[in-house]
Amino acid sequence: MAEGDEDKTAFFAGEGVFCYRKMPFGLRNAGATYQRLVDKVFHDQIGRNLEAYDDDMVIKSTSEEEMLADIKETFEKFRSINMKLNPKKCSFGVEEGPFLGHLITKQWIQANLSKVKSITDVEQLKMFKGVQSLNEKIAALSRFLSKGAERSLSFFKVLKTCTDKKNIQWTQETEAALQEMKKFVKILPMLMAPVQGEILMMYLTVSTESISAALFPKREEEQVPIYFVSRVLVGPS
Repeated sequence: MAEGDEDKTAFFAGEGVFCYRKMPFGLRNAGATYQRLVDKVFHDQIGRNLEAYDDDMVIKSTSEEEMLADIKETFEKFRSINMKLNPKKCSFGVEEGPFLGHLITKQWIQANLSKVKSITDVEQLKMFKGVQSLNEKIAALSRFLSKGAERSLSFFKVLKTCTDKKNIQWTQETEAALQEMKKFVKILPMLMAPVQGEILMMYLTVSTESISAALFPKREEEQVPIYFVSRVLVGPS
């Protein structure tokens, strides 16, 4: 906390009045404030040799020499804002590891298997919140889903036509879409990391209700997936 702002965090306890010297994440907007700090301090590194989301940071390097230089650059930024690290939560020199729920390696990105299981374990839904939760689980894997919006249209329609949140219209078409989604998420592709300077090809698919795109580079005479994106189209009002 800035010294002049410590009094603003004051609270009363049985033994007296206390205030925070460090910002607790339990305070309203503390997370957003911290993220703005990270974005401001590491703005020239994010996307180049660093990825950061709240307190989850990954320094990415392609060689040992680059790794040492990147770590030094990052640590100098930490010192400039007096940011401390927990050694028990830090790993260095690893070739793969989890980041934001996905498994990241030098060559590819694999979907979080627990997120896949959360979809394959879904049974027939009878409540509004259950369908909302299903859509959120599918959205968490959207970058791996080819034509994800088109495959999820039945679930969006259930929410759109629902008038009573305690009862939904779960049709045979929706059940078939759920079973198809369960089969599809079991064979999600591993995504490759883009290489600076390479040419990317984009494939577009458009239907009356959705639009989808996929990014592919060509490597060793094969096209490998990098990213999938899909959106539901809003009809005229």
